[in-house]
Amino acid sequence: MTGHTLGSLASLVRELGSACTVLHIAEGDLLAGSQEGVLACWSVESGTERWRIEDDGPFSDLSIFDGRVYASASASLHAIDQSTGEILWSRVLEGASDYVQACSDGVWASSSVYEIEISDYTESTVWRFDEEGGLQERWSGPERPWYFGLHDGGGVLLGLGRPRCGFIRIRSGEEASHRPLEGDIPITVGVCRTDGRFLLGHSDGRVSTILGSEAETVGDVSSPVRAITGHGDTWIVGQESGLIVSSRGWSTTAPGSTDSLSVGPSTSQGEAVWVSSWKEKSARISVLDLHSGDSLLELGHKHRIRHLQTGFGNVAIGDSTGRIHLIERGVLARRVEESSKTASDDENRSRLMERLRQLRSA
Repeated sequence: MTGHTLGSLASLVRELGSACTVLHIAEGDLLAGSQEGVLACWSVESGTERWRIEDDGPFSDLSIFDGRVYASASASLHAIDQSTGEILWSRVLEGASDYVQACSDGVWASSSVYEIEISDYTESTVWRFDEEGGLQERWSGPERPWYFGLHDGGGVLLGLGRPRCGFIRIRSGEEASHRPLEGDIPITVGVCRTDGRFLLGHSDGRVSTILGSEAETVGDVSSPVRAITGHGDTWIVGQESGLIVSSRGWSTTAPGSTDSLSVGPSTSQGEAVWVSSWKEKSARISVLDLHSGDSLLELGHKHRIRHLQTGFGNVAIGDSTGRIHLIERGVLARRVEESSKTASDDENRSRLMERLRQLRSA
């Protein structure tokens, strides 16, 4: 289905001023951070900007817990009051601030050091702070994590690239524990499902699933996994080649390299897979049936879309110019239905006109 644009389906369109680097949908808030160091928060219901702050960019990750927004930006970690935007405390980390996760166990963050001479990351550090910003513990390693998530059993799990690959489990009061995965292939991306199962995408196109002490690597060798998401007992990955693969058994191809994907509202009822891809200076959003991979909606866009997030029945999309679109489930279904009805009326009118022309010429 075509004929739509992001603007025609969006309930809210806002500007950051430079490329979007992180998105987060909270229950009533939409937060977005930029390459140049802007972090803004809008009300989903009214579209009103609740607050906006500026710092050294880029913002790289956000975590919301207990009324606070924890944000990694440039070489720093910030704790921000979610209601007012007041920065409660900031801490400078070693190297670039990459990820942050907050929970009752504290505020976990990671940073990494990049060596220009060898064009690679040479060191990373995992930090644990208390809610007031006091440093409690730190761990160091020789590689940058490409996934950083909270573990149901406490602490965090890190998906690694070279040299070690595999994953690391870190818990408070313990040494970091490394575990290899089949093939020793670098991790490129990851996510944690609601059942506590971790999904890690590899540079060879395969997927590792981790639950408790059990780990399994599945899939065919292909191009690197660039995006991954989970829904119920299903996983879906998007590869650099544009191949979209579901553990339900279907696959399809997006028109270009996959940048982001997530499971969000369908164009009618239920859920669908939202995919952003990039090819020859043009972006495409594909909305796919969750069960079959069939195309439900295609949207073109002039600017690259690296960040697409879903939650609470909404889809947030941030592009390389800093424009943020919010699409709501109800508005999406209504506008697609209206468009389909208009198209059907136009088709019926065309058929009637053709019959009249045939009668006149008889």
